[in-house]
Amino acid sequence: MRKYEIINKLKEIAKKLNKSPGRREIPFKLYRKCVKNFGSFNKVKSKAGLSIIKRKCDPLPKKSYKFTKDLVKIMSYLMFDGHLYKDLKGFYFSSKEVKSLKDFERSIIKQFGIKPYYKYNTAGYRKQTHKVFMFNVKASKFLNEIGVPKGDKMVTTFDIPNWIKENKEFSKEYLKIAFYCEGCKYKASKNSERIQFNLNKSEELLEDGLNFMKSLKYLLKNFDIETTSISLTKGNLRKRDGKTTKTMKFNIRANSINKFINQIGWYK
Repeated sequence: MRKYEIINKLKEIAKKLNKSPGRREIPFKLYRKCVKNFGSFNKVKSKAGLSIIKRKCDPLPKKSYKFTKDLVKIMSYLMFDGHLYKDLKGFYFSSKEVKSLKDFERSIIKQFGIKPYYKYNTAGYRKQTHKVFMFNVKASKFLNEIGVPKGDKMVTTFDIPNWIKENKEFSKEYLKIAFYCEGCKYKASKNSERIQFNLNKSEELLEDGLNFMKSLKYLLKNFDIETTSISLTKGNLRKRDGKTTKTMKFNIRANSINKFINQIGWYK
């Protein structure tokens, strides 16, 4: 769709609504084309001669700033299969599993008192990937301040916050979601299974990535769960920015698998 077609489409929607449309009043695909071609939704509206209303973000309830298990779950979802926008306008979690999307939604409602919204089949019908979005600058800034990285996580430095490392209940919630997002369980032989954790990081920030993996192993050690050493696999070249990434991984040792499942839990 060309730029003039996007502008005309917005004008058509505005005419039907009899007002300048909001972000949620247009198809999601059209919104993405607006951002991709113009940089922002408001810039397209300006080009189309439509009014722009900047809404003030309502204050969050005081309970939103408390360190809770729901907050830890939100953070863990975002630090693995989720994304915190670089401009801190909002965040989302994507998954094929409705169960985990509902879990993410419940935690947001409990923590922030705001109901997020769904977008179904965001990657097309073949992949069946769904997303739960929340657009709230105050919540996004708070999450970033307490440890959630913004933007592309593969090219950003971050670690598990100390307030999670120092609390065993928080550590458990963090690990449970982390392994749900990035862990896998497979047959090592006819009578044995392995649980593995995998994570990608750009080569230039590989040391930071390894430190993050060591933090995960540290949390597991606090539950007396043994792990193998961290190994690296051959990197991939990303087309969008030419950066090379490496895959880091470690396993839960065979003698600790039952302990991991019983103490941490296994979602898959």
